[in-house]
Amino acid sequence: MQTASSSSPRVLVVDDDPGVLQSLKLLLEDDCDVTCVENPRTALTLAASQTFDVIITDFKMPQMTGGEFAQAVKLNVKPTPYILMLTGTPQSVTHTTPGGQDLVMVLAKPFEPDRLLRMVTQVGRLGLIRRGVVAS
Repeated sequence: MQTASSSSPRVLVVDDDPGVLQSLKLLLEDDCDVTCVENPRTALTLAASQTFDVIITDFKMPQMTGGEFAQAVKLNVKPTPYILMLTGTPQSVTHTTPGGQDLVMVLAKPFEPDRLLRMVTQVGRLGLIRRGVVAS
């Protein structure tokens, strides 16, 4: 198994379902430096203290919604990582949803692994360029 290098996008995955976290880690870990967290409040603390290029968040979580989490990240983390949201109810996330305007993309669960990997690596490359890790 190949491991992500220091020039790999740093990805924070936030989901209250440990099975989803494990699946996403397995999917992304060859191409990205992945950190998985079940609690959005813990994830917010991590995002404020470490650099992440991409955050993947679930929409429905018990502590706060993915939209509320996205809003908190935008207010507290600079530069703000690119945020992707996964949800079983994509029709309920619009630009008027709290935090909805802060998202790069909303993907429906179950997601297509290849599509998600492609999106994360493309958006992650933008983060690497923004951090000056790779040239544009």
